Amino acid sequence: MNVSAPIVRGEVIKRMRVRSVAFFGTARAAYEDSRPLAIDDIQPVPWAARGARRFVEVTVVSLVNRTMQRRQFGTTGIEVSELGLGCARVGGIFQKGSGGFDELLSRAFDLGINFYDTADMYCQGESEQLIGRAFRKRRSQVVIASKVGYVLPGQRKLVARIKPLVRPLIRLLGLKRARLPAAVSGQLSQNFEPAYVKRAVEASLRRLRTDYLDLLQLHSPPAEVVRRGQWLRALQDLQRSGKIRFYGISCDTLDAAQAALEVPGVVSLQVVVSLLEQRMAEALAGPARERGIAIIARECLANGLLAKPEAEIDYKSYCDSPAQEAERRAALVEYRKTATQTGKSLSSLALQFAAGVDSVAVALVGASRTQQLETTVRAYLSGS
Repeated sequence: MNVSAPIVRGEVIKRMRVRSVAFFGTARAAYEDSRPLAIDDIQPVPWAARGARRFVEVTVVSLVNRTMQRRQFGTTGIEVSELGLGCARVGGIFQKGSGGFDELLSRAFDLGINFYDTADMYCQGESEQLIGRAFRKRRSQVVIASKVGYVLPGQRKLVARIKPLVRPLIRLLGLKRARLPAAVSGQLSQNFEPAYVKRAVEASLRRLRTDYLDLLQLHSPPAEVVRRGQWLRALQDLQRSGKIRFYGISCDTLDAAQAALEVPGVVSLQVVVSLLEQRMAEALAGPARERGIAIIARECLANGLLAKPEAEIDYKSYCDSPAQEAERRAALVEYRKTATQTGKSLSSLALQFAAGVDSVAVALVGASRTQQLETTVRAYLSGS
């Protein structure tokens, strides 16, 4: 499948001759597997009679508007898909096993996604391991971005080693991520010292089964750490040795992002961009464009607020104060109204906004299930 070539709505992809309409379902399933996202309908049309056997012509018709487009990633020369897969939930002790993630990553690739954003601390390193396993035979066809800077506490390192034993226990006890005792999860800390950064990158490369990262990002450093820049020499050394192609910074605050704009060699900023959080995009888009720096948009669906039905939203878990809750409730009412008026889902409207912000090279979509990813991508690409 050519992910860069547009597919016209109503385009006849292929005509096939089958003996009866009974073969229709089989033909549809086979063709959907070979052309994901392109095939939404197969129409049986009478064709001819040959002796006692009657044949029909099956017309495979595309009902989607386009496929995933590629964009330039700043001035690096790398082309990335307009949507990328955020892999924070790829893996983890709350899942039954890793098989579903193999399917998820493979399907993301089939849908035209070539940008995979992970971190050494996501799911105690399992996210990187699964990405490495999924793409070990097609490494040159994907762009892998990882992050370093967080230090896992001893409890999480232990859990990483005994996950096969812990997963059944988690299911038996009915534990949820948000209710996991602090004594089990431990307290995260950060380390951006050059020696630690280099060791962390070496460990990431082993888990990812690769000898280079396309993009290494510092993981949420405070603004003062960005300004001090004691980590910069380590990144430059890693780049000269070929272990990373480029480096950027994932930022939690506008102050840190603005400081990152001034760091030599930084090619990307990863920041929150959503309908509910537009402040950073507004402040950074112009300066990033002037410097040729790519923006990676994350939390584009506001951690589910812009995807869940109203009845399923627990606002207290998303809001810091009653005032913020009231503000977000009112905003969501207006955005849902706009989505309805334009014939879109709210999640599609939100992704189109994030991906359309000036200087955004790739908008991240988080998913832990294949169907969840397919639904989101289909809606975005079809504009519905």
